[in-house]
Amino acid sequence: MMTYIRNLIVFPFIKARLSSNLRTQKKSILTSLNIDILESRRTNDASLDEYDFRKIKDYYGLAVPVMIGESYSLLRGEKMTFKERMALTCLGGLTGLFDDFFDKRDMQVSYIKSLLEHPQEMTGINSNEKLILRLYLKALGNISDKKRLTGYSVEVYNAQVLSKKQLQTDLNNEELLNITFQKGGFSVLFYRCSFNEEISESEKELFYKLGGIWQIENDLLDVYKDFHAGIKTLATTECKIENIRTNYIDQVNQLVKLLIHTSYRLSCKRKFIDHIFLFISIGFVAMDVLEINEKRTNNIFEPGKYERKDLITDLEKPVNILKIIHYFAKYNPSLSS
Repeated sequence: MMTYIRNLIVFPFIKARLSSNLRTQKKSILTSLNIDILESRRTNDASLDEYDFRKIKDYYGLAVPVMIGESYSLLRGEKMTFKERMALTCLGGLTGLFDDFFDKRDMQVSYIKSLLEHPQEMTGINSNEKLILRLYLKALGNISDKKRLTGYSVEVYNAQVLSKKQLQTDLNNEELLNITFQKGGFSVLFYRCSFNEEISESEKELFYKLGGIWQIENDLLDVYKDFHAGIKTLATTECKIENIRTNYIDQVNQLVKLLIHTSYRLSCKRKFIDHIFLFISIGFVAMDVLEINEKRTNNIFEPGKYERKDLITDLEKPVNILKIIHYFAKYNPSLSS
């Protein structure tokens, strides 16, 4: 009960810090991604559209530095430098375009891998590829350990290749969970390469676990889109949302244990966990929304029987805002060294 009350008290301050971080990142985008977006618009050969630019500017380029960058900055106890923010913004900006290599465009996987491993030697065959290369090279130019970044970019590539199995019909929950964590876990470690500090083994486990949890959450939010695209995820294949909830809680508990075993200061761990639980709490709200639908179909979750509006988690609804606060207070743990 004391932890719950403590979390209720600190929530407004954590939310205010998040709002401040978003404003800072929006300003940063004006001096980093906007130049590249304007140039790409000018030379666009129709391989980029406005939705691509929105993903760069308003989603990944905004969310990645705020979610990953600010989390790690709180954990290490130092603010992001200009170069770190620039690298992270560029890596976030190219994320949506890179995903489309696998989801929308019929590209040879060997060619995609070459773009990641040898970007200096590649020119790109269209505006889409040229923009990815431009952002990737800019990120590489702002970090010291370039080899580490290219190494993790290949891990992200491998996870995307593996995720093609999600179009199959014979995947069990264990296989889906493994794919989910490889996609999310290696992506977060890829972004972590924007910072110059070495990544310890305990930190690798921590951020891999965090990325997997956020990928589960993303799949919960995208269940309608994924189901109708024939993509198998935990959210599209599970007939009981409570099973996902149980697994989600277990993964979060494992994350907390991994955090406790890192060598960072306890006060920094506390700030880190407060920050990430703002986002983790959204997953619980998404499960509540999906569970309401389950009750309408004889307590069996069947996404093919619901309309899109039924599966959307509207985070601006007052009831959902209150639920985020509740889950933040309920599951955000007290920490001990």
